[in-house]
Amino acid sequence: MRSEMKKLLAAVLCTAAALPQVGMAEVVNAEVGFDYGAFVGNDLSGVNKSELSGSMEYAFSPQFSVQGDMALRLLDDTDLDSHAFTLHGGYHLNDATAVGLFVGRDWVENGSVDFYGAEAAGQYGLISYDGALTHVDGDGADANALTLSGAYALNDQFDLGGRFGYMDIEDTDITQLGVTAAYDLSPGLKMTGEVGVMEFDGKTSESYIGVGIKATFGQQGGTTFDRRGFVDFFPGLVGG
Repeated sequence: MRSEMKKLLAAVLCTAAALPQVGMAEVVNAEVGFDYGAFVGNDLSGVNKSELSGSMEYAFSPQFSVQGDMALRLLDDTDLDSHAFTLHGGYHLNDATAVGLFVGRDWVENGSVDFYGAEAAGQYGLISYDGALTHVDGDGADANALTLSGAYALNDQFDLGGRFGYMDIEDTDITQLGVTAAYDLSPGLKMTGEVGVMEFDGKTSESYIGVGIKATFGQQGGTTFDRRGFVDFFPGLVGG
């Protein structure tokens, strides 16, 4: 997995280095990041996930773009590797608002699930937002999810925001509430953090934390849409 991470990182950085030379019909935005998330309370304490991800966005015109996301993960509780790919098709209503459709797949060792859905992202003044409706097509266990996130720019370097998520997996309802923060270490380099809670069927709840670092490149400081997927919804996955 380490060699795959190095290859992904090199590919994204090489593409990003070429961004100032390309036009609107080329790659216009990219980002690469590393994230760590973990449950920290009750029954799931210690379940965690490390993830290296990269995204690139290709613009066909000022209105139409395609974005590709890749992620490589280590699920420490299971000793399993996971990876994912997502393809977004976006339509930019204006400079501040975009809507789109996406399709992707999550792999965990020898198994996989497909997912697809609709999304929107944008900025209104000092407020940025992103949301998606996702259907997950699993092997005998389908799921539907709603994810919403937003942030307010307190100043040029610091953003404070929140996250809401809801997933229905067969007969289980999962709700997520989180507080997020981001700090610009330098132009194009950002550190992120999150604390929150996930509730299962309204009966049990588990606290979680997340930290990360992200480098962004291109015209708008990173790609238009957030990452999607089943595994991305959770700070970690429990082994069987």
